Amino acid sequence: MTSLALAAVLVLHAPSSIERDTYGVPMVRAATASEAYELQGQACSQDRLWQLELSRRQASGTLAAVLGPSAERSDRETLARFYTEAELDAMFAALPKATRDAFEAYARGINNDIAARKVAGTLPAGYKENGFEPRPWTVRDSCAVVIRLARLFGTGGAGELRNLALLSYLKGQKVKGKELDVFDDLAWLDDPRSPTTVDPADNPSGPTPTIFGKPTRTQTAAQWAAEPKANLLELAGAVALAGQDESKLLASHIGTLYKTGSYAIVVSKKRSATGNPLLLTAPQMGHSTPSVVHEVAIDAPGLRVAGIDVPGIPGIAIGVTPQLAWGLTSGVADIEDIFWAPLSGEDNYLYDGKVTRLERVTFQLKVKGRPDATVTQTRTHHGPVVLLSRSGKAVFSLQSALWKNELATATTLVGINTASSPTDIDKAVADVSTTFNLFFATRDGHTGYRYVGHVPTRNPSLDPRLPTEDTPANQWRPVVPRAQMPHVDDPRSGLLSNWNNKSATWWPNGDTPVWGRIFRVDLLRASLTKPLLTPFDLEKAAWDIARKGDTGSFFQPQLVAALAKTRGREPASEAERQLAGWDGWSVKGSVGAEIYRECVRQLRRQLFLAPIGNLTSESLFTTALQPSLMADALDGKTKWPYLGTKGKDAVLSAAFKDAVDELTRRFGPIVANWQFAPGSINLPDEAPVPYINRGTYIQVTEMFPTGPSARSVASPGVSETGLHARDQVPLARAWTLKPMWNW
Repeated sequence: MTSLALAAVLVLHAPSSIERDTYGVPMVRAATASEAYELQGQACSQDRLWQLELSRRQASGTLAAVLGPSAERSDRETLARFYTEAELDAMFAALPKATRDAFEAYARGINNDIAARKVAGTLPAGYKENGFEPRPWTVRDSCAVVIRLARLFGTGGAGELRNLALLSYLKGQKVKGKELDVFDDLAWLDDPRSPTTVDPADNPSGPTPTIFGKPTRTQTAAQWAAEPKANLLELAGAVALAGQDESKLLASHIGTLYKTGSYAIVVSKKRSATGNPLLLTAPQMGHSTPSVVHEVAIDAPGLRVAGIDVPGIPGIAIGVTPQLAWGLTSGVADIEDIFWAPLSGEDNYLYDGKVTRLERVTFQLKVKGRPDATVTQTRTHHGPVVLLSRSGKAVFSLQSALWKNELATATTLVGINTASSPTDIDKAVADVSTTFNLFFATRDGHTGYRYVGHVPTRNPSLDPRLPTEDTPANQWRPVVPRAQMPHVDDPRSGLLSNWNNKSATWWPNGDTPVWGRIFRVDLLRASLTKPLLTPFDLEKAAWDIARKGDTGSFFQPQLVAALAKTRGREPASEAERQLAGWDGWSVKGSVGAEIYRECVRQLRRQLFLAPIGNLTSESLFTTALQPSLMADALDGKTKWPYLGTKGKDAVLSAAFKDAVDELTRRFGPIVANWQFAPGSINLPDEAPVPYINRGTYIQVTEMFPTGPSARSVASPGVSETGLHARDQVPLARAWTLKPMWNW
């Protein structure tokens, strides 16, 4: 036997193993893909068993059974939109065999670790503290985690009830009679000025699909007039349910998935200083201990991949193979709508003139320390009911492109792990219903972008911002064809960047005014202006945006100019000099940054508080009244005249004065004490890590012709406890990346 043949035999029969690098990141080595996924599950359980327990319970609405009443509201919210065991089993059975095999192997791996820990007496402390032991992991558990992941990161829309509540609220404000003018200002359908991922010069050929209508004022007014008269209290509860607010709040406390965001940069060969494609990916999923993501690498025949997984799901979500590096950001498409139909008695609604029975599904709800209860989920033919309005005598239900389609996301995760070309990528994402932006760079020098997901087309005469009457004519049309979704291969500029911004010029907002003329991706792009870029330039861009906030310094020149005009010959105050001299960097301790931040807050109040009130809360007031709207209001480009009888300069100057008064009240009269404090990553028993506006995981890859060179950081560490629980915190504090596993 030749030495080469002997080496092949030794590799073929080499024992499967889990190796770990300096930071404890596991490298799974296996003889088959099935073994690899089993060891992936085992490695994740070794690192994150307690997190896995909390994740599966929150995703399935069974967390209160072990944590008690504090989790009851989250469980009720989850069960109001969850599936029965039979439905989960049917969804799983419909998956491709390779995906089912991966789920089953992954479950075996977790169970191997659970069994070993029980024997060794090394179960996480949370089990003893809460008085229970882990039951075996099942594929249903992984399905539940995938469903929650898909709904959290791959959806958008369902804002119609929020908009209906807004219109109802505006009836009680000074704008009464002009509610639709203000509604158009606050919830614009499309802003062609908003920065896009795909440059117009790279837009793919073909007709622009009719995704959302562009209704006339008459059509919008008629639709609003026909809406059921649900009261504000009913609407508020339904808005929270549609947005899964309770689940997100609890998740932020227990260290499971709760936050969406992300940015990415791709550099082609011609824009790269080394002549090799570059990719930076940074999902923003919150910062918790442990992290909501877990690093791992896999080495098996036909399956070589490294990156991050989501605990509970097999495969790599974001990462690198010998042929391909890829990253994801949230797509924020409108793929969910609220439909309404008249009630007909207690148990029926009307559709197409026929009495249709409401479907009711009952789930058991266990709450530790309390008697068992039940949660009854009500459904129409669209999906779960989010509001059964007695005052409006109507039922409002959610139609989602994800409904019973979420598990296709797992198929994509498994499929993309073996992709090596744009064609392979297209095959891997062909059936996924969740929406996201996918960026890639290949070993042979290609770069590109895909907007992925199932986006329905609608009746173009409808206003997508308001609930839809449930009639045959108003049902969804087919999804946007894959060829017409925003995408590009090898862009002419050689550069792609995204921070959850608009995908293409013709892509509208739908029911949520996400994209306006001021958008944070411009701050990212301001750091990428060099003709040729290096991997460090990409890292520096991530460093930069963490210190520039989300909207930069857009209003600073206008504030400074207005103060100079209205001040006359009086000398500038210390506060004004600090604002004028501010360089746009929101670094810790900056006086100018703190003055500017308060000026923006007060400018929002100057423009909108009198005509429309505070929208019921300060946080909603800040979120809803975005900088793009503020800029248009100052320029007189809104339908309602928010400046009133005041001039632009007077409003800006008044905002500055109010800011100074507020900062004096908060910090005292000494301007030097008005120092900016950035958001920080908080850690138990350790100093906070400043600048929270960064990726939960950051990966930078250079695709050499011979293979990738990749570095990453996923603070605080790969494990829940022990040596590797926080050993990446120093990297995060120093904005440093570590080498990733290679093959």
